[in-house]
Amino acid sequence: MKLKEKYGLSVATTMVIGIVIGIGIFFKAESILKAASLNPTVAILAWVLGGIITILAGLTAAEVAAAIPETGGLVAYNRRIYGDFFGFMTGWMYVVLYMPGLVAILAYYTGFFATIFLGIESSPINVALISIPAFLSVFIINLFMAKAGGKLQTVVTVIKIIPLAGLLIFGFLNGTNPTPFSVAQGIGAPFSVGLVLTALVPVMFAYDGWMLACSIGGEIRKPTKNLPKAIIFGLSLIIILYVGLNVALLKTLPANLLAEQGTVGAANLLFGSIGTKVIFGGIVISAYGTLNGLALAGIRFPYTLAVEGHFPMKKYFSEVNTKFDTPLKSGFLILVISGVYLLIPFVTGMSIDILADIPISIMWAFYAMLFIGLIILRKKEPNLVRPYKVPLYPIIPILAAIGGMGIAISATVNRPYYMLYSIIIILTGIPFYKKK
Repeated sequence: MKLKEKYGLSVATTMVIGIVIGIGIFFKAESILKAASLNPTVAILAWVLGGIITILAGLTAAEVAAAIPETGGLVAYNRRIYGDFFGFMTGWMYVVLYMPGLVAILAYYTGFFATIFLGIESSPINVALISIPAFLSVFIINLFMAKAGGKLQTVVTVIKIIPLAGLLIFGFLNGTNPTPFSVAQGIGAPFSVGLVLTALVPVMFAYDGWMLACSIGGEIRKPTKNLPKAIIFGLSLIIILYVGLNVALLKTLPANLLAEQGTVGAANLLFGSIGTKVIFGGIVISAYGTLNGLALAGIRFPYTLAVEGHFPMKKYFSEVNTKFDTPLKSGFLILVISGVYLLIPFVTGMSIDILADIPISIMWAFYAMLFIGLIILRKKEPNLVRPYKVPLYPIIPILAAIGGMGIAISATVNRPYYMLYSIIIILTGIPFYKKK
């Protein structure tokens, strides 16, 4: 049974914004400055370069998304370009690694930051008492109230931009650092391309997630027009916010202090003691909004694989509940796997941040394959209807592919065990692949 087209341009656009603007923008400023060896110019260039790569990626992916407006996003595109097996492996990566990991991270941090906002101890039990209900609530909303899930995404996205805009505006107007791009003598490192590439890896975590909006391509009204617009509009606004906010933060605190105190320190300086409450309130809303967006997209991946006939128990997981018009059984599977990931830090004491670092390098390798695949698809299916075509072809797809592989290689060089773990987890899907 085919899912109905029920989401418009506004929901698709806010989904891109809502998924990408998560907790990263609030807490990546300090880690990126540290990766840039306290050189603010390097850090800002990394943010700009990351934004450019993401826009190139969005422009490239938008052509494929408009030409293949099917539920499943990257899974459907890679299947069409590279065949059933690679499409299945892409979907398997989403089901067992990428989506559950990100859902668990956002659920955990929703609880963690809520404890700080509420002024209570951030103990495992307190975090769990908030994160687990938040985790369950977004699945209940998106499985049993699909339209409400879309509306929630729109409302939360609008709310989460408020603290960002406040920091950006007040930072530019009231920031007292006259030399935001200066390198502290004896502290910061001189500019180098290598430092920019090093800082680029953590930057891409803050930009990641935009492709997930394509996973509901088959459920967006007028997808050939609305999906490319959603990707481009959403990413353009995000780049402006990210770069602008980081410049505003540097106008508030010099790089060495910002690396120590982070966004919260800048907020306290700008707004006083209430600044901490404002920022952490924004972070809680941001984390929950991103969690909702991930749940909205993630529940569909097992369904997509099952419809293609490649997933275990394909008849079971390809069912769409007629009452709620959602793939309930597919959604419950993602709920269970994500729940296991969420329990890991509470049961083992392991850092939840590992779940954020592991998927990024492998994901950009898959993105790069898609960008190369656009060129392949142009030759393989020249008569395919393409309502939108990437400008400056083939320059933009090639640059996007180079950027994607560069990120994957850089991440692998810095943390080879994460890439190895990702590959091992993905390869576990081979025994489950079923040819049609």
